[in-house]
Amino acid sequence: GLYQDAYAAALDRLPNTPLHYVSLGCGGGRKDALFLQRAWPHLPQLHYTPTDISAALVVETMLHIQPSFPELACSPYVLDLEAEPDLNAELAPHDPAASVRLFSCFGMIPNFDYQTFLRYVRRTLRRGDLLLISANLSPEPYPAAEAYIAPQYDNPHAHAWYSGLLDSLGFPMPQVSTSVRAVPLREDGQIWQLQVHTAFLQPVTLTVYGESFHFNPDERLQVFFSTRFTPEVIPEIFANAGLQVIDAFLFESREEGIYLCRASA
Repeated sequence: GLYQDAYAAALDRLPNTPLHYVSLGCGGGRKDALFLQRAWPHLPQLHYTPTDISAALVVETMLHIQPSFPELACSPYVLDLEAEPDLNAELAPHDPAASVRLFSCFGMIPNFDYQTFLRYVRRTLRRGDLLLISANLSPEPYPAAEAYIAPQYDNPHAHAWYSGLLDSLGFPMPQVSTSVRAVPLREDGQIWQLQVHTAFLQPVTLTVYGESFHFNPDERLQVFFSTRFTPEVIPEIFANAGLQVIDAFLFESREEGIYLCRASA
């Protein structure tokens, strides 16, 4: 698969030195396992740092990884990357001597302010470090691609997920409705978003940890967004953040891509 190809390309470019593999947004660790299966036999001086905002997912990752790699040195972290923690300070104590780092960052860009997030990741990279990062793509610019991408977010299953999220936060479901719309972020349509908003059908008060939030019928609340980029604009977006694309792996649909990057000189 393409993830295996991307991992192989990264390993081919890394020097034969100790490696620190850092997973930003590890999820359940399934993709990390693909990398470790390939790298571990050749890199006995390998340190693995899975990070995620969800403590449950970090635990799930460790439960998935440790039985297969019982001798692998690990330092799991629960981190909110949107708060831009000082990653280098966290990682440095676990760097093997004379090591380089390979960062993976899968499924993160679509749901972050991509400009801010990419610059943050760039600040974390040192000379010689590599980054594997994925992006949700738009095979064509907006609005041409909207017709076949928007239904992925505007269907009964997706709306059930949005409703479940709102219900878990305490919103009274009969008093809200959700809608999906496509919004261009550039005039040329090379970057655009699917945005999910909640509209309030009547006044709603939500109390969280003793603090009350009031919503009027004329207010809308953004519940979710996913940013799409054409493949052609990705090198420009990354370059603006100080990242150089050195290899790219696009799925046949051209709706997802994996990019191998390094810090620009």
